[in-house]
Amino acid sequence: MSSLDLTSSRAMEAKAKLLLLLLEFVLLVSLLIHCVPAQQLPLSSAIERSSLLDLRSSLGLRSRDWPTEADPCLSWKGVRCENGVVTGVSVSGLRRTRVGQVNPRFSVDSLANLTWLTSFNASGFSLSGSIPYWFGSRLPALQVLDLRSSSVLGSIPGSLGNLSRLSFLFLSGNNLAGSVPAALGQLNELLVLDLSRNSLTGSIPSSFALLVNLTRLDMSSNYLSEQIPHGLGSLSRIQFLNLSNNSLTGSTPGELGSLDELVELDLSKNVLSGSLPIELRGLRSLEKLSIGKNRLEGQVLDDLFSSLDGLQVVVLSGNKLDGALPAALLSKPNLRFLDLAGNNFTGFFPSLTSSGNDTGVVFNLSNNMLYGDLNSSFGKFSLIDLSSNYFQGRVADYNGRNVTLDGNCLQAVENQRSSDDCRLYYAKYLVELLSQ
Repeated sequence: MSSLDLTSSRAMEAKAKLLLLLLEFVLLVSLLIHCVPAQQLPLSSAIERSSLLDLRSSLGLRSRDWPTEADPCLSWKGVRCENGVVTGVSVSGLRRTRVGQVNPRFSVDSLANLTWLTSFNASGFSLSGSIPYWFGSRLPALQVLDLRSSSVLGSIPGSLGNLSRLSFLFLSGNNLAGSVPAALGQLNELLVLDLSRNSLTGSIPSSFALLVNLTRLDMSSNYLSEQIPHGLGSLSRIQFLNLSNNSLTGSTPGELGSLDELVELDLSKNVLSGSLPIELRGLRSLEKLSIGKNRLEGQVLDDLFSSLDGLQVVVLSGNKLDGALPAALLSKPNLRFLDLAGNNFTGFFPSLTSSGNDTGVVFNLSNNMLYGDLNSSFGKFSLIDLSSNYFQGRVADYNGRNVTLDGNCLQAVENQRSSDDCRLYYAKYLVELLSQ
């Protein structure tokens, strides 16, 4: 190779190294620009500043939180801005002045001038009064509305259904009454809807089946009635569904079994009837199932739980379920809490073995019609309640600390049924056995 070629080659290598260093420098600068937060700009709009001052006055906020001489974007607690424009207002955790505490009202009319507002949070802040109807027309950019435990009353305005960008709607723990507006089903960007702990009446709107992006729906602790809409089975992204403590009637919709991302299902404390639908075996992500204190009846099929290996909590107490205990449920590897009390389950208690790693389990099988000998080890349980059944014989693994056995037919155990009661039950059992 000639000296000219060698020099040219070295020059090219040097040039390549220089370009590589320059590229690394550009990437580093770009990374720093994205990692270092931009400096917050002062509020640019005189109208928005005037509106915030009006809001401060109408809510009776303290000057230490919203000082008049300071810039709201730079110094006011709970005020969030982007490029000098107000995008978020949170009064949660703030306190009113003594004058403001005398007559707290839902007086937030000045919010209507904050046209880029994406979030309003007043959780835990007393706003005695109704949600303004204009919320649905004057806050087009709103994505988060949080009024949890804010002393709100009246009805839910149907105009909220016009907030096409709304992703989170929290209205729980208030005094809201009346029916749930069907217009809320128009909120197709909604991820979380929490209407729990109010006094809402009427039915669950069938339009809720259109909330295709919903991940959490909580309507518990209201006075809702009628049937659970079958269309809720189309909410393919939902992970938490809580309709407990209402007056819902009819059967448990089998369509709910299509919710393969559902983690928690709570339908307890309603007036649901019929049997548990076998379709619920499709809830492959389920960890908590609670349908206690209803009017369910019939047998619980083993196949219902065959594929639900993630179950940790199951509550079916206070129903009229009968037949044998579902062995597939009792043997679930992750099951930590099982409550089947207050039903009509019959048959033997299955032999359960401890793996040594599954301690801390709580089972309540009390107030059923279980019978036979107790041959199972109870070492895996932190508590197991087998009281008010018809178990007989002696209990080998019994120390009285983690096992409740009152009201059975056992020997050498206190507080058992009378011998006549036990004799009558086993006589009836033998007759039924021989007739099969």
